[in-house]
Parts: sequence; structure tokens; C-alpha cells
Amino acid sequence: MKKYIFPILMLAIMPWVFSSCYSDDSSLGDPASVQSIEINDIPPQSVISYAGNVLSINPEITTDYPENDLQYTWYLYVDNSFDGTGFRDTVIGNERNLNYEVNLASGAYVVVLEVKSRTTGYARYTRTSLNVSTEFSDGFYILKEVNGGRTDMDMVTSNGLSSDIITKVSGESMQGTPVSLAVLYMQQYVNPDNNEMGVSNMLNIFTTEDYRAYRTEDMKQTFDHSTICYAGEANDDVYYNISNGANYGFLMSKKGISSKRMQGANILSTGKFSLPAINDEVTKHIQMLSCGRMGMAYWSNLQHGIRRTDNNCSYATDVTSDPTGQEQCLASGINRIGGVETIWFLSEDKSAGKRFLYRISGMGALTEKKELDASLHLAKASIVAGCGGSASYIYAIDNGKLYAYGWANNSEVEVALPGVSGPVDFVTNQWFWVAGFGDTSHNFDNLIVGAHSGNNYKLYFFDNLVGGIPTKDAYRTAEGTGKVKFIRRVTPVQVTNMIMTSPGQSRAMPIFPTSE
Repeated sequence: MKKYIFPILMLAIMPWVFSSCYSDDSSLGDPASVQSIEINDIPPQSVISYAGNVLSINPEITTDYPENDLQYTWYLYVDNSFDGTGFRDTVIGNERNLNYEVNLASGAYVVVLEVKSRTTGYARYTRTSLNVSTEFSDGFYILKEVNGGRTDMDMVTSNGLSSDIITKVSGESMQGTPVSLAVLYMQQYVNPDNNEMGVSNMLNIFTTEDYRAYRTEDMKQTFDHSTICYAGEANDDVYYNISNGANYGFLMSKKGISSKRMQGANILSTGKFSLPAINDEVTKHIQMLSCGRMGMAYWSNLQHGIRRTDNNCSYATDVTSDPTGQEQCLASGINRIGGVETIWFLSEDKSAGKRFLYRISGMGALTEKKELDASLHLAKASIVAGCGGSASYIYAIDNGKLYAYGWANNSEVEVALPGVSGPVDFVTNQWFWVAGFGDTSHNFDNLIVGAHSGNNYKLYFFDNLVGGIPTKDAYRTAEGTGKVKFIRRVTPVQVTNMIMTSPGQSRAMPIFPTSE
């Protein structure tokens, strides 16, 4: 089905256009002899968009014309698009009863019904308002691989699953397979609705061939590959990930790391990033140090090890390096228990058949490099994810079972998943925890596991975690199509960098995980 996306502006419209009237036409003879068409008023309509919802209107029509002589046309327009006949530009139905799936940006629209006699040309009109809202600002976004090498996205909210959102808002899925999914709170941009600077929580999507950013209020696109930095259309860089830091944002690309000031509405900005300030062969694996106050830790393919930046991305120093040049990063994560921050990176030397676990402190100092015993599930796992705020664990899936590795005692336990039967092949720990000040109503800590069968997936969402382990059946499940690669929880709160990076907020970070 063809989708229509319109800008949202509110302007007055000319009331005479849709009044129930007709023009005197001498070809019709005596106007008093013309058969009539009467349409009852249609109440105002409200619909949640991009959720598979259908606008259904069954108008009450009284007429002397036979049914086979009547022609029905439904139109949709934005108030400011009216120019005398502009309401006719977009047709959304040609049946007496309207059934129109709504995939529109949030805002105010007008729906018009025209009922016309085919033989006489006599027509009557009626209109009603349509208020469109979205549910994109609060829920779990699911980035998935579809169609053998493209990327699309679903979303799970309390009202269910919205599927294939990228296709619905952009007309088609994104080129390339998923690389990462990142949420930036209070990201600056130039609002296309009024050409002024705005700030919004944004979803940043990275694939092997593309990059886009969407504001989470209504999934309106704000950035793409040619607008995210000052290189413009000539930009030949490849982007991997993006993250908030202390007053700065960090953009990871094939050419290195770019930065920009990230202070919400407190500083004027187009939202564009600089060209790379640090030249390196980086990856998507990036983690904050002390909530970004000490910069960022990331995996460098140039050093085959961990490097760290300062907090405004002016330089980078080595934390570890592999002289053999064989180690590749498989996963990374961050953990905060009792105010103690641990950042970890899992690497693999395929030529030697070994995996290594690195741990560094929130100050960026290496605390441990450990070669993993080959018997550990973490040393064999196909899927790895961290446990952010409730336990010092790294989750690992091996042979369809979920295990939790504890670095403190170098041991593993199998994680029971109440209500889940059969093997699992996806895991992530999503958490948002604001304490002390800020909006705490959206705090959560979820373990999410998934299982795929052919082109279908099923996800299980667990809360009530005790030490990172579920204690009850999943409070929610979701089923869709495609291969799930990343999940990110988005909340509607507006969290500034001050809240995110304040020393008193050592357990408060709204964007976990930054990378898996």
C-alpha cells in the first residue's frame, strides 16, 4: 500500500469549500428538480499511526440517486496544503465506506468525502478532522535483518507490536545488514517543520551500507549519511555507532572518531558532527568511562586492542594492544554495581583458537586481561551480552542455552528462563535507571531473550530480576518476522547530559547498552 507522509502545520482553511451545496448549472434544468444527496456530519477522528491501525468511517448518506450511479472519493490533506483544489491531491479511498491504514507523521489532517452522481455531475461534500499521534517515544525498538541482507525495524509497546517501521515511514527497508542501533537523548538538529534548531530523543540506525536518524516522537527522519557531518554529499565515510558523553557526542566511523557539543537546547547547533578528530580504524564497540566524564573506551582495529579518548575527543591513548595483530572484538559492555564501574571487552584470536576478556575501570585503567578457559560457555558462545545494573555478569548463549559468566570467580551458571521452552539464540539486558534527580517513572531493568524459527522470531521480556536472573515468567512476549540483531529501549523523558554525567548519578544512564 502506498504511504503518504506530510509536514505538519496549522493554518486556517476556507470554510465555503466543503459546505453542503451545489452550483446552479443550466444543463440541470430547474434546480428544484435535481435529486438530492445528503451526508450526515462525520465526528472528529483520532488514530495512532504506524501501528497497523485502520481509519474506518461508515458515512450516513441519504439520496434519491441509485447506488450504481454514485461515485465516492475520499481525500486526505494537511490544512496548509489547501489551495482551492489542493484537497483533491491525495485520494485515500473510492468506496462508500473508508478503510485506510494510517501511516502518517503525527499532526492534524482533514478527511474529505465527495459523493457525486456519475450522470448529472451533481456532488456533495463533507469533511472531518483527523488527529494522528504515534507511539514511537516509549517502547522497545527491534532492529532486524530482512529480505536476505536489508534492515528494517519493529517496535514493542504496551499495546503490542508495530512491524516494519522503516518501510512504512520511508517506503522501503534500508540497504545493508544491521551494524548497530543507538539512542541519543536530547540530540540537536534542524527541525524540518520550521527550519529552526530543535532537540529530540533520536534513534540512530547503522547498517553496512547506510545510516539514518529518526526522532522518536514521530519517526520523522532528521539525519542521513550526507547530513550527519559537514562533508555533505561528498561524504565517503562509513559509520558504525554514536554515543552521548559528558557534554560531547561521539560518532564512530571507518575513518575515526568525530565529536560535537551535546548540551541540548543550551547551545545552538545544527547537530552535525565534525570530520574525524581522531584518525583510527575503529569499530562499533564503544563504552563510556565514568558516564563520559573520563571520555570513551573503544576497540581499535588499528591497534587490535582498546584505546580511550579524553572527554571532548581531542586525543586517544592506548589501553591495550595486540602485537600479533590477530585479535578482533566480539562484544563489549558496561556494568555498575554499588557505584563501581566495570567496562569489558571480549576479543578472539581465531588463528590461535583463543578468547580474551579485558576489564578496565571507569578511569580507563586496565584491571585485567584474562585468557578464557576453552571449557567455558563464554569461550564458545555465539551470542554475548552484558548485565548492566543488577549483577556482575556477562550473558552467553551456547548450544541454545543461556549462561551467566561471573568474572569475580571465573565461573558460570545456567540461567533458567521460566516459561521458555526450547533453545534461544538472542539475549540482551536493557536498563534505564535514574536516581537522585530526574524522572524516575521510566526506570526499568529487562532481560530479553529470543528464539528464531525460519523467518520468524519470538521474544520474551523478563523483569523482576534478582542478581540478573529472572524469577517469574516473562511479563511480555512479541512475535514478528526477520532476524533480530539489536534491541534498544526508548523512553519519552528528556534527559540532559547534566543528569547523565553527574557524579551523583553513578547508577544513572539512560542509553544502556551503548554497544554489545
